[in-house]
Amino acid sequence: MSKLKYCISMIVKFVLKNYFLRVYNVNYKYVNFNPKQKGPFFLIGNHVLLMDAFFCNFVLKGYAIPVVNAFVYTDVKKRIGMTKMIDSIVKRKGQSDIQTIRSIRKFVKNGNSIALYPEGNTSYYGTNTESMYATAKLLKMQKIDVVVAKTSGGYLAKPRWRKSKTKKPYVEIEMSLLFTKDQLKDMSVEDIYDRMVNSYKYNDYEWNRNKNHKYIGKNRLEGAHRVIYGCPTCESINTIKTSGDSIVCTNCKETGIIDDYGYINNTIYDNFVDWGAYQETLLRKKRLDSFVVEGEYYKIDWDKSKKIMISKNCILNFSNKVLVIESLDTKEIINVKEIKGEAYTESNEFSFDYKDQTYLFITESPKFLLDLVTTIKEA
Repeated sequence: MSKLKYCISMIVKFVLKNYFLRVYNVNYKYVNFNPKQKGPFFLIGNHVLLMDAFFCNFVLKGYAIPVVNAFVYTDVKKRIGMTKMIDSIVKRKGQSDIQTIRSIRKFVKNGNSIALYPEGNTSYYGTNTESMYATAKLLKMQKIDVVVAKTSGGYLAKPRWRKSKTKKPYVEIEMSLLFTKDQLKDMSVEDIYDRMVNSYKYNDYEWNRNKNHKYIGKNRLEGAHRVIYGCPTCESINTIKTSGDSIVCTNCKETGIIDDYGYINNTIYDNFVDWGAYQETLLRKKRLDSFVVEGEYYKIDWDKSKKIMISKNCILNFSNKVLVIESLDTKEIINVKEIKGEAYTESNEFSFDYKDQTYLFITESPKFLLDLVTTIKEA
């Protein structure tokens, strides 16, 4: 990192820190770790907030270089910010990337710490998603200290599917030394992975049953249909709608209301961790004959880091393990079994690779599409 870019990154950090620590009530805790210690070290943790790396960087000396999703670079403003104002390392979700490892090695060699979130995906339901095993291999290979940041309350404060946070929400970040570089030398990759995953295991709903923090605001369930799609009452699929503080099944009219602690009243499940686990099981039980979803349709030009709009309105028609993408000018047929790298990114984006092309859809049903494609592929 050049001296000029370092100075710019510190200014950016100062501005963001002063803003976000005013609008969030963040309680930092440290266990066997001094946040002012010099790098390099890996900073890992559970991925709850889209701003996780920034919240942790606010208290660190200097700046831990974040590993970011490649789709961020397709937004011109974000790409300028992440490349011209600060340094970052690009990574495609669900894919091994030799260039990513080379970039990490370069920054570590220069004494920079690396902010890396092994889950890759921001939490869907308020608990962990699967962590990438390759992260443990990377930690073993680099042999630098590993610090873990476990975040609690972040999902209740600002889940990925909601536009706005609650009113000055409480978030707790506990940072601790997980491995020293000497400990890593004598550990197997399997042991590193197991300890890594356990170090940031969390469930925001179970956590708040004991803490009783309030998360007050408006429209606290608006957007939840992006991750919740199955009704536990009538077992219908993709019939969930949300508005304000309510969530309703359009098929049976079952309606839930969120309370000030983040729990859903008047429904079978009072939290999205249990509800989410149920709906994924429900989808596997259902006949996967035909589902239709609407959205905006893009293709990605990775050479130019650019989204190319194909259609403002398209229909994704799933039938007999085949996906037909229809718009006014185009009709494409895709064998779902041959889809690779399917991912739910940002708040409302679903993407996948097919042959040599990356497809991106902005939709109100991204988690449903992810689970549907995964289920069809596994069948």
